[in-house]
Amino acid sequence: MSPEEMLKSFPDQLQWEKTDIDRSLYRTITFCGMGGSGIVGDIAKSWLEHRGCNVVAISHRGYGLPNYVNGEEHLVICTSYSGNTEETISNFETAMKRDATVICISSGGKLEELAKKSGVLHLKVPSGFAPRYALGYMLSKILTLLGVEKDELEDAKENLKTSYEEIKKKGEEIANKLNGYIPIIYATPLTEACAFRWKTQINENSKTQAYFATLPEMHHNEVVGLDNAEIRSKCAFIVMFDLKDHERVRRRVDITIRLLKDLGIVPVAIGGDGNSYLARLLYLIHVGDWASYYLAGKYGFEPLPVKVIDWIKEELLKL
Repeated sequence: MSPEEMLKSFPDQLQWEKTDIDRSLYRTITFCGMGGSGIVGDIAKSWLEHRGCNVVAISHRGYGLPNYVNGEEHLVICTSYSGNTEETISNFETAMKRDATVICISSGGKLEELAKKSGVLHLKVPSGFAPRYALGYMLSKILTLLGVEKDELEDAKENLKTSYEEIKKKGEEIANKLNGYIPIIYATPLTEACAFRWKTQINENSKTQAYFATLPEMHHNEVVGLDNAEIRSKCAFIVMFDLKDHERVRRRVDITIRLLKDLGIVPVAIGGDGNSYLARLLYLIHVGDWASYYLAGKYGFEPLPVKVIDWIKEELLKL
């Protein structure tokens, strides 16, 4: 399947299944994953917070687990599309040693084997995709697990389908503006997961550097870097926001856009479109997916290969 075909399949990957859990049983939820699998936890965490969930949720990248994850009242969700990500396997093993409640999501691999051997719940997603192109499958599993309503997920799916041509067009327009520059993405707390996804998609698909910063924190450091005219001239700026952002954050968005314009920069200002926070998140994410795809073409790269990541994995096997 080509990258374009995988991108087109994103809306149809959003599939609702009745697998919800009782969140009140847990003190914390820790989403474990790396790369294209790790972003799933970021989105789920943001979605939970927006819904007012009173369970502490974190997205954990790396080996082991935070020290406080100890006992069955702590839920650990291990997501690895391949099922062989060594950091996520480490998360699983640590969680089992500490008697945490564990749920696994993968297309197979060692994670599925360990889950079945240990008697913990394993949710399987279709194989044959690059992990970053299987976001819809993995996210659906987690959101239905966490209690997303069928209507909410179906609405987000339909929103992507009806906005398909608009999303593609925006993606291509943004790629044109990013071409030849280092992308700098300024986000709000509600769009932070989207900004990180844009960054990583540009890194992997477009084979180029990209960076992001989040309001209001960036108003205490990042903005001073704009004083360097030589460096900022090498950058293209994107400012993303959500209509439900804190009113002071929205004020900061306006100030940031004005600041950039005063410096002679015309940023891309973009918000998600949709009836729900989830719909708007996925809309924004999909625009970024298409932008990174088109940008890859402008640089003459095939989006799928990630040679340096493969090389690092080979080097680690030697240790």
